[in-house]
Amino acid sequence: MTETKRALWDRFVDRFVDAADPISLFETAADETVETIAYGRSGRRTLRRGERMERRLREAGGRVVADYDRREGRYEGLVYMMYTLDGDEVVPRYLGKCGKFGASGTDLNSNLKNVDTNDGKLARWGYGNYYHVGDLSSAVFRGDGPGKYDRWVDALFASTDPPRLREPVYFWVEPWAVGTEGPYPDTRPYLEELEYQLIGIAFELYPERLLNTEGVPTNPEAYAKMRGWTDREDARLSDF
Repeated sequence: MTETKRALWDRFVDRFVDAADPISLFETAADETVETIAYGRSGRRTLRRGERMERRLREAGGRVVADYDRREGRYEGLVYMMYTLDGDEVVPRYLGKCGKFGASGTDLNSNLKNVDTNDGKLARWGYGNYYHVGDLSSAVFRGDGPGKYDRWVDALFASTDPPRLREPVYFWVEPWAVGTEGPYPDTRPYLEELEYQLIGIAFELYPERLLNTEGVPTNPEAYAKMRGWTDREDARLSDF
């Protein structure tokens, strides 16, 4: 098979991501300064999620929860992406998933419980500690978030006081239906497999910009240089 990773990525994006009407991850002003809220009992300063992003994530999560409640077995969970745009090119910055079930057993994932109202968890994008927006806010405003979010701050923000983005940052999410074809033709990956397939493709195409730390080499810059991924079009499916 001679399809390049670029072709695989573009095909997946064309199928699922509406880059013509992107959804902002954060609520921002015209100059890309991110609005903030006071969250929790301590009223800590926190980046504000975009209103459209929240609606879309709650709707997508609600479909998975309804599927769980009805025992229909249609969805495995959510796959999501934080991304930026180079013109009309979707540049993945972070890829992840939120499974329907918890880490063990068949109970509903706690990250999806009360998805219509839960601000703290919200399918991994909550305002609470140990969740993406909460931990990123800690890194931005207090410098005490988990270490990986320091990379997010450096990559996404031109300044932290005020919190101003280098460029618009967008969000995509999809309830992943059982048996859906993944990025590789004629494959129907389960959710965890899909996540690593997408990360692997995205890392080869965008090793300097992808912010995932799991599913990629521990020394991504050196690895990308070793593999010679300066000409992205030369990356072929047969490399794997």
